[in-house]
Amino acid sequence: MAVAGSRRMIWAVEMAVIVMGLMAMASPTMQLSMKNPLQGAVQKINDLGLSVYAIIVTATSSEEAFNESGIFNPDSSVVCKGRTFLLGTIYGRKFVFVNSPDSPAINVAITMEILADKFNLLGIIYFGSAGALNDSLSIGNVAVPNLIGSTGLWTWQPINAPKEGLLKFGEFNYPEKGENWLGSVQYDRSTAYINGTFKERFWIRVTPEWQKIAEEICEVDSVQVVHGLRISSADTYVNNEAYKNFLYNTFKTSVVDKSSVAVALGAYTNELPFILFNGVSNYANGSDVKNSTLANANAVKVLNRFIQRLLLPVPASYDDE
Repeated sequence: MAVAGSRRMIWAVEMAVIVMGLMAMASPTMQLSMKNPLQGAVQKINDLGLSVYAIIVTATSSEEAFNESGIFNPDSSVVCKGRTFLLGTIYGRKFVFVNSPDSPAINVAITMEILADKFNLLGIIYFGSAGALNDSLSIGNVAVPNLIGSTGLWTWQPINAPKEGLLKFGEFNYPEKGENWLGSVQYDRSTAYINGTFKERFWIRVTPEWQKIAEEICEVDSVQVVHGLRISSADTYVNNEAYKNFLYNTFKTSVVDKSSVAVALGAYTNELPFILFNGVSNYANGSDVKNSTLANANAVKVLNRFIQRLLLPVPASYDDE
């Protein structure tokens, strides 16, 4: 029995040595993939030499509209830091789709960094619903803004400050304008990492090449597409008629949302092309479920047409009308 016990001990030691040897021989990528399933899935894509486009949304209604459209054919999914990344194809090309929380917008920025860090991206497409600040826009229209302004960066100036901000609370006193102890608000610029350096600017521009492709689309299935607009983006989503008029009159913004500036800054930081499709759900208030459903469904229609033009050659005789 003692001999048998010794043999079993020797066998166990030999097996342990073999297993440790195999683990030592395993590539660092394999070891990392075992710990990080997202890294493993992305590694497969990179091993095949594939690049992907990314589509990001920030609402369940947006994801539902995307799924119902049937244009995306998912084949796998991975979870990283609470976010589910769906890998699949649209018209035979690889895409990754993710629904990110947007309250606060820093969540969108984190999701953007995960995308840029883990995937070999060709560009970012964002779509969702937005409120209208311009009465010329109708519910169901799809806005394709070319400039994004961050109107959530405030420096609150005290009353009688040497330099007053653009938003003076006294001008909103009712029934008469006058002084207000709230003072004023000075709007600050965003700091964007552009071409290797940090630059301060108020407006972030959508990638011109992609904007030009989108401008060829004026109508899709009776959905009116509006180009050349400015969008106001901020965590603070103010449902107030006076503030709506202030944004429109001061900054000439036509639509407002909570996520666009995070997408824009994330794309600029990683030097990636990007574009936005904002379905108009209502007027400076994103809580109407029925209108939000329509806005997202219409945004997906325009998104689909944009992807067709981005990926496929279009005959000269093609007519959107």
